[in-house]
Amino acid sequence: MKISIKDNIKEVTKQLSRVQKKQIPFAAMLTINELAKDLSKKGGTGVIGKATGKKFKKKSGTGATKFTKRNFFYKQATKQSLTATVYWDDRNADYMKFMVFGGTRFPAKRALAIPTKHANKHLNSFGNFRKGAINTLLSDKSKYFKGTPKGSRFDSEGVWERYGRKTKKGGQKIRMLVAFEKEAKYKSLFPFEKIATSYVASKKHGFEPKFGKHLAKALLKPR
Repeated sequence: MKISIKDNIKEVTKQLSRVQKKQIPFAAMLTINELAKDLSKKGGTGVIGKATGKKFKKKSGTGATKFTKRNFFYKQATKQSLTATVYWDDRNADYMKFMVFGGTRFPAKRALAIPTKHANKHLNSFGNFRKGAINTLLSDKSKYFKGTPKGSRFDSEGVWERYGRKTKKGGQKIRMLVAFEKEAKYKSLFPFEKIATSYVASKKHGFEPKFGKHLAKALLKPR
């Protein structure tokens, strides 16, 4: 994603003298870096962090975790290269790219372990299986099993739970806790580009007011 500010610079500086225009790269660098910092401010307090929504709610699946909110960073621009980069940490790169761009996720190994509605008590507050939860389930062979149930109407592979009273024939009801899927499709849910572009173009907080401020300072103390 790239946001161009060339037109803004031309409009703001068209009345400057040749000497004054030499300060444009310095003022532009300071402006771009301030915008990038605002977007990715530490601790999730930046524009992007705040835009991720309220605290994550497992029941509704809305909001974002603290980990997601605070893992946006930026690389500064220089006078030679008036480009700053706002990015998310490698630790959340895998899922963030699907939240931003959508797409299809494929398993790193044999299959993706997707929780079903019956798995809620085995999930953490973020809607994911607790560490080691699936292995813990499968260690209780009397209650849980992995695979595809034989002789039933179910034909999906996953982790299943036996529940309820045993029948005279010795069987119990079963329900799927974990679905083993070959892929998972995601819709674009987080408008990263729109958030950044809107902020940069903002008449109150965006490029123009910040550039005007930095240019005025640069003209007073040329560098």
